[in-house]
Formats: sequence, C-alpha cells, structure tokens
Amino acid sequence: MYCSVGLRNLKKICSPKTVSSDCLNYLGLIRFCRLLSFATVKAEEISGSQPAEVLNLVNGSWRKSSGWNTIVDPLNGEPFINVAEVDENGIQPFVESLSRCPKHGLHNPFKSPE
Repeated sequence: MYCSVGLRNLKKICSPKTVSSDCLNYLGLIRFCRLLSFATVKAEEISGSQPAEVLNLVNGSWRKSSGWNTIVDPLNGEPFINVAEVDENGIQPFVESLSRCPKHGLHNPFKSPE
C-alpha cells in the first residue's frame, strides 16, 4: 500500500534525464518495494473478524494443522492470530524433512562451496 502511493507520487517528479535527491529516493523506494514482494500479510486488515493464520512449512509446502493456538489482541482482547500447532501424531513429516537436511545446513559456504 505505502509503496504504490509513494511510487506514484515520485514518478510524477522524476524523468529519465532528471537526477535529484527525490529521484534517488524514488530508486531506493523501488528497491525497498521489490525486497518486500514476499510479504503478503496486510497488518491493518488483521482483526478478530479476519484473523491471520500462521502455517507450518514442511517439505517446501505450507500446511495447516488440526490444532491451533490462538493469540489474543492486547488492545481489545479479540483472538486475531491463529498459529498451527503440531502434536505428537503429526510430527513425523517434520522429522523426516529435517533428517534429509545435512547437519551443516544447505547453504554453508565452507561445507558446500558450490
């Protein structure tokens, strides 16, 4: 939301031949907006009527759970975030996924330089 408004305003000021502090801010804002492209949660929309869900990542896919832990909004007492909980019966996919990962990690430059 903030990125689109800021980009629209700065796009009016900057042209390809103009170099100013406003244009440099514009370029920084473009980089910032692209870095946050993975962020899909709009914090201002989370509420008791539209709670957010925190899922578990297993084998490269996001999974819901049969059990949920609810976080209460400290401002009004409404439950507004549901966190997927894993019980003893559902932990096996996590254990199998972790057992396939090397102990030194997948992106360790000393152990796996390629």
